[in-house]
Amino acid sequence: MKIWLILLALVVVVAALAIFYLKYRLDNTPDTKNLESVLDKEVQKITKNDASFGVVIGIYKDGQSRIKAYGGVGDGASLDARSVFQIASVSKLFTASLLQILCDEGVLNMDASLAELMGDAIELSPAAQAVTLRQLVTHTSGFPSIPKSLGLIATERAGKQDVMQNPYSHLQLSDVFAYLSHTKDKGKVGVFEYSNFGMGLLGHVLENVMKKDFELLVAEKLLLPLGMQNTGISLNSMMKEHLVQGQTADGQPSPMWTFGALAGAGAFYSNVEDMMKFVRANIGDDLSIDSGIDSTMAGMFKKMHKPQAIGNVGIGWIQPAFLDKFFGNKTMVWHNGMVGGYASYVSVDTNFKTGVVVLSNRAVDVSMLGIMLTRQVRLQSWSKP
Repeated sequence: MKIWLILLALVVVVAALAIFYLKYRLDNTPDTKNLESVLDKEVQKITKNDASFGVVIGIYKDGQSRIKAYGGVGDGASLDARSVFQIASVSKLFTASLLQILCDEGVLNMDASLAELMGDAIELSPAAQAVTLRQLVTHTSGFPSIPKSLGLIATERAGKQDVMQNPYSHLQLSDVFAYLSHTKDKGKVGVFEYSNFGMGLLGHVLENVMKKDFELLVAEKLLLPLGMQNTGISLNSMMKEHLVQGQTADGQPSPMWTFGALAGAGAFYSNVEDMMKFVRANIGDDLSIDSGIDSTMAGMFKKMHKPQAIGNVGIGWIQPAFLDKFFGNKTMVWHNGMVGGYASYVSVDTNFKTGVVVLSNRAVDVSMLGIMLTRQVRLQSWSKP
């Protein structure tokens, strides 16, 4: 028994030394002065040079945006800054931004409850009545990611074998409101629990209060002021022309996900060209007349980055977690996303004035890639011409 204890202690000591050494190396990474080459290596770690695994990245550093594409979309076509992807849960940042804008305009109060805003229109359980807009946007409402009853409805309508081909398409607004009448599997308020339902519900609340379609509201209040003309739930002709075919994790073609309800959770399409405009606006480093970004909007974005009482999140944005901090990304905020055929990641760091966007045509989590790109963009510099 003593020998086993000694061996276990040795394993623990060796593992601890390895972690400390890795952390030392991470904290003392030299600047190669060739950021582009470093970024190429990070992308290759996930794509493994698979030509069909498409990734477009956007980097903001030193007051400039740079975009680079990797991989292709078949038939000899290639990706570029205009290539359109579903951005999945990164859409939540648009929903959160719309809420903040409306609050700053005095139209809404962040701490208004569903009872105040919706109580006259739909039946609400006592638990639902007390939920506030702030709780919805910070994932502290107690709502699960997707309520069990809605999952059962989608499965019944689509069939067990096909439901995950396009799960949200089988849910309607009436299903969402019906759940609010009982909220049977709702958890504790004030505890962070990432909720697609909660953020999707927020979109419906905003359009109900404003008496205007959610997508139109986001376009009017956020996208058009930032010049993001090729971002939306509906595809314009330019977006259709540059739409990338999504792929499953093993590289097979995947159907687009459509949203019969809960669009605020993940229904938007965009490209890296547009997403870099969003990143620049969040950094607040581009306040020229031509940019369309005024100091009021830049201040609004920075307000959203601040940690809320629960600590895990800002308004929509996720705060640095353990892995982020381990790799030195202590002052950034971020969000990621994934649907049936696409994955996404965005981070901004107003302290270092850097930003990263990753859009991919494959349903493989790109969060680790985003973390490493955020780290390298902070530490490395561009090669001199």
